[in-house]
Amino acid sequence: MKKTDPEIGDLVVCTVKDVRDFGATCNLDEYTGKEGFIHISEVSSGWIKYIRDYVREGKRVVCKVLDANPSRGRFDLSLRRVNDHQKREKLKEWKNEQRAEKILANLSLQFPGKPDTSIVIEEMEEKFGSLAYALDLAAVEPEQFSTDLKNKEWAAVIIDYARENLKPPVAEVRGIIKLKDGSGNGIEVIKKALQAGEREGIEITYLGAPQYRIISQADDIKIAEENMKKSSEDIISYLKKHGGIGEGPVKE
Repeated sequence: MKKTDPEIGDLVVCTVKDVRDFGATCNLDEYTGKEGFIHISEVSSGWIKYIRDYVREGKRVVCKVLDANPSRGRFDLSLRRVNDHQKREKLKEWKNEQRAEKILANLSLQFPGKPDTSIVIEEMEEKFGSLAYALDLAAVEPEQFSTDLKNKEWAAVIIDYARENLKPPVAEVRGIIKLKDGSGNGIEVIKKALQAGEREGIEITYLGAPQYRIISQADDIKIAEENMKKSSEDIISYLKKHGGIGEGPVKE
């Protein structure tokens, strides 16, 4: 069942509401009517001269819950204790859930004669823990979804929609490779080396010398891992043939 309050250690999506010299008050976007506070010491690990260089009113941030006292309506948050990967994954999860809620709301408008979707939404949250996961399940394993959902009338509608409109979930792996060129024509050689690693489902981005990120997506996690491995091998092989060195990938 969907939690009514965040717990200590949870990552939460917030919108900054008010910024003062000593910290910032935020709305907890996943919890209706709930607020949290980021003390200035938890905004950044470095010295802060101007707090608005880091947070400002209206900015969406991902924070970690340090202390939770629901009875007093108090949630102490940290911005500095959330790394980039955690932020990216949490925002992705939150956006997927927002999208799922919108899909179910639109289905309710399309079928006004059926029972209120709030009932089936509550059941889906209780049974599957996430609306986004439930919709993915309806797309790839409709029989299991129908078995697990008591409301068969809405189960049929959701399955029909999911089959027609939702792609199966994609497996993704990320890794870092390090590339160095010793030929004196570094930029061009590394560019061609990266081209040698191009293949379907592979995305390569520059992080800062000598590091590059490889993102591999496929229908299956093992295929995604194998594709990342092959792409890295092709890149490093080309680089070595032209006087460079490379290592990796190291999974993120």
